[in-house]
Amino acid sequence: MKILFNPFEDRTDRDVRNFLGSAFICALHKGDQAPVAQAVSDLGRKKLPERAQSYITARYARYTAVLSQMSSNPLLGADLYATAALLWDESLFFECHEWLEQNYRTLQGQEKKVLQAMIRTAGTFELLTYNRKKAAVSVATKALSVLEPHFLQVPESFNIQPKIARLKTVIKDA
Repeated sequence: MKILFNPFEDRTDRDVRNFLGSAFICALHKGDQAPVAQAVSDLGRKKLPERAQSYITARYARYTAVLSQMSSNPLLGADLYATAALLWDESLFFECHEWLEQNYRTLQGQEKKVLQAMIRTAGTFELLTYNRKKAAVSVATKALSVLEPHFLQVPESFNIQPKIARLKTVIKDA
């Protein structure tokens, strides 16, 4: 039986995801692929299971695609929500969550609640990626309770409507 990569059930997998994700967030800020390349190199020197190696290879390809798009359109990096949407479009839900979360503490009031709901939305789909449906439904319910009445507060660059529809489906299919 082949064991799949799962950062929710395996400490090594979680460490790989977190290390690689942190390097990617750093690369986004710098507009430079070097932190990701260094992280991949560092991880490559470790004796990691095949599932982790496959994850690293797949993530590296997605990270490279995002960084390439951002370098060809510098305005993307200047817009927190456009960058988050780009991460979402590459199914980088963990990284989208991390990208948005770093701005959470700087906000106040309703804007902070909406951002938290967006973070939870990304978290929902990270949970679903690893078949953690019960937790995903719980997080989706919390996100939807804020996003539905306040969707107009989400910047257009994040395109929240399809994400709200998916949250509703997650809850309905539970």
